[in-house]
Amino acid sequence: MVMNITEERRKAKKVVEDKNFDYLIMFLICMDSVVLGLLTVGFSDPSFAMILFLLDRLCMAIFIVEMLIKMYAYGPRFFKSGWNVFDLLVITISSLPVASYLIVLRTFRLFRLLRYINRFKQMKNIINIFLMILPNFAAMSVVLGVFMYVFAIMAVCLFGDVFVEFADLASAMFALIQTFTLDGWISGIARPVMSVYPYAWIFFLSFVMIAFLMVVSFLLSVISVMVHKEFKITSNL
Repeated sequence: MVMNITEERRKAKKVVEDKNFDYLIMFLICMDSVVLGLLTVGFSDPSFAMILFLLDRLCMAIFIVEMLIKMYAYGPRFFKSGWNVFDLLVITISSLPVASYLIVLRTFRLFRLLRYINRFKQMKNIINIFLMILPNFAAMSVVLGVFMYVFAIMAVCLFGDVFVEFADLASAMFALIQTFTLDGWISGIARPVMSVYPYAWIFFLSFVMIAFLMVVSFLLSVISVMVHKEFKITSNL
């Protein structure tokens, strides 16, 4: 009896570790993503919408069966893999009864494509670069947050009495984020303030220039990290 269970688990493991099985799951995830996208369109034909809903339910059923087979094949070792736990969590969330009415929860299933990145060199390189620059990005985010916080307090003190965009700290932070992205900040923010406070250009120009220098510093740090990494790899070869 034990031998039969072991043999069945070995066969199940062979199935779930087969490349064709992975490609099938990838295809189903991509198909489900298309179906979920079409469900947001709102077709006038209710029968077509029902077909899309049934296809989504079919994909969900296949994903659940996939999880059950993997859990049976690996046993307790299933939970030692972070990707398996991630898949199980995503499937569990998207299979909740409320997920049938909230497409937001069902879209969590599309994140399962992340586990197949290693099969594509170009995508893997992008993720590796992202992970490589993540510490620099975190450091820049902290510095940028402090920088915007200080300028937001200054903006509230200087312009808050007249302009609603700087009436409180949260509004000032949002206005400065718009200024940081250069999205219509001259005509939408700076010029109206300058019409009341003529010397406000000093504040906005200082903010934009310092923010620009911070972005340039971040880009240079990223280039430095990538060059150092490439030099280290070349030296090891």
